[in-house]
Amino acid sequence: MARITSDLALDIQPDFTSPTFEALRDCIIGGTQALHQEVAADLTTAWQQDWDNRSIAWVAQVNEDARLTAEAAQTAHEHTEHEHLHLEQETEDELQEAEKKKPKMNDFKCGMVVGDTLTPHPSQYAIHKLKSFEYMELWYFSPDSCKETSDEAKLSAEDAFGFTRVDDFITLKPVTSFKASHKAIQDHSLNWHQFDLTKNSFLLYINKLNWPEKRQWAITMFFMNIVVHPCRTEPFGECTLLLYAACIHQDWHDSLVLDNAFDISIFNLTLLKNMTEEVWNKSRLESLTEVSSSQKESQCCFQY
Repeated sequence: MARITSDLALDIQPDFTSPTFEALRDCIIGGTQALHQEVAADLTTAWQQDWDNRSIAWVAQVNEDARLTAEAAQTAHEHTEHEHLHLEQETEDELQEAEKKKPKMNDFKCGMVVGDTLTPHPSQYAIHKLKSFEYMELWYFSPDSCKETSDEAKLSAEDAFGFTRVDDFITLKPVTSFKASHKAIQDHSLNWHQFDLTKNSFLLYINKLNWPEKRQWAITMFFMNIVVHPCRTEPFGECTLLLYAACIHQDWHDSLVLDNAFDISIFNLTLLKNMTEEVWNKSRLESLTEVSSSQKESQCCFQY
């Protein structure tokens, strides 16, 4: 049925007995013996039946319109509520993110006195390497390196600056924070005293930077095995142990990146023996070179 456009309660039943419908009545009567009053009554009955049917349809249409309107209103309300909640959540997230980025000062223990010794501060370059679990020469944790870092910090106003990303921001930092020091000494070139000092500082900082306990324990045992090894008292023993420490330490970090790392806490005596031979061979070669140079100088003096 087509949509009803007006309220049927406003419809008025026609008077089919009026002269207006006389032509219609004549057409219906035709050659029959029906009376005008009978035809008018039939028309009235037909109109009433049609009105009743359309009234039922009208009520159903009104109810359906009301249902659709209510559903649309509910959908609009839910959409508005959802947008409101989403906006509130976004605002809350932004506030939390802003709160995270605010500088925070940690608490302190009342009555706790500063320690008897102060830990030297290595460069930001070294700290960044440690945070990334990358290999870093022990020299960067030596007093000389930390002093260099302190001196550079005092002169940072004259340094070149570079861009770095911090969270969602781009900031400027001294270039010295990103680059290696040209004064850095490789681990095997340190003397024993330097090695002993720097590895202690190194172990302290990996603890401060919350390295996984398993890695901390392994690297600590590695250095302990180096320090207490009986080979140290032998000729070239310290040189050999420094070479072993330097090579194994770097190789361990490289293997961590490749996800096939070995247990650095286990000492490899075969490898140490090979390195001992390497150190001795180097010493012999240097001795032969010195002897050869001395002989040449003597010959030159004699000829002169």
